[in-house]
Amino acid sequence: MNLAIDVASGEKPIEELVGGAIKSLSLNDDVNLILVGGEKNISRALSKLKYDKNRIDIKHTNQIIDMNESPAVGIKHKKYASVLVAARLVSNKEAEGFFSPGNTGATLAAALTEVGRIKGVMRPPLVSTLPKIGGEFCMMDMGANVDCTPDYIAQFAVMGRVFAKRFLKINNPRVALLNIGEENSKGNAETKKFFERLEKLKKINFVGNIEPNDMLKSDSADVVISDGFSGNLVLKTMEGTATLMVNLLKTEIKKNPISIMGGLMMKPVFNSLRNQMSSDSVGSAILLGLNGGAFVGHGKTGGNGVKNAVLNMYNFLDAKINEKIAKELYESGVKRRIF
Repeated sequence: MNLAIDVASGEKPIEELVGGAIKSLSLNDDVNLILVGGEKNISRALSKLKYDKNRIDIKHTNQIIDMNESPAVGIKHKKYASVLVAARLVSNKEAEGFFSPGNTGATLAAALTEVGRIKGVMRPPLVSTLPKIGGEFCMMDMGANVDCTPDYIAQFAVMGRVFAKRFLKINNPRVALLNIGEENSKGNAETKKFFERLEKLKKINFVGNIEPNDMLKSDSADVVISDGFSGNLVLKTMEGTATLMVNLLKTEIKKNPISIMGGLMMKPVFNSLRNQMSSDSVGSAILLGLNGGAFVGHGKTGGNGVKNAVLNMYNFLDAKINEKIAKELYESGVKRRIF
């Protein structure tokens, strides 16, 4: 399986991103990589590493869309930006999926313009896999669609069910709607319409509303649905809370010698927790419902994140989730309407 990796974008040095990509090859013999970016810089980074040269190609470009650049302006004026080149490799069937740790808006735009939506998909949602007590769950939309209609939400539920079954290996995933209370009557007018639409869906194990503080419990939902605005707020709050907790623990540990000794003994545990909560633990969010794989990294994604992104890309594409989504949307009756 050929996968395209944009190693020119993001905030980390290209050497770190290339190194992470190369590490993934030793963990999956079925993956070949096309590294997109400045050829000299990529070759320099590769020269310091041991790898099978038959499994690596380089696609040269010197253009990038900066993290703070307008996605619309970048996509319009930089036709050979690294993220666009990577996405174009998918549309040209030279790769099955692409990954970029750069400008999120530009990555989403590149996916939509170059890879394109599956027939029937109204708005592709961004899905993330998140940890909870005793396991993990998935949540969407994480920011691709800040404004949603009930029909978008219905499609997200169908796509989420497919993702949870095939990627998380959950037989009958529980689907819940993010809300400010569990009662059916909770929420603003828009959220109430979302609830009514989800209740009518066939084949979906809809369990009702779920509050953010209940999502991380072991017996909670397997799929949490929201509009992209709320989903992105929840994701960033979780990331910020994890950072806060680590810093609070460090501060408390340093208060007396006994705590310091205990902290040293607990260091492996703290490192494990930090790794689990880090965006690098998964490596990327996934844009569902496209004619190929589109994987969105974090600007701070490092080598470990790239490695995990490659492995998750393979698992996602090998499970043929997008192909199954097309079938499920048609059978559920929530395929794109023609007006």
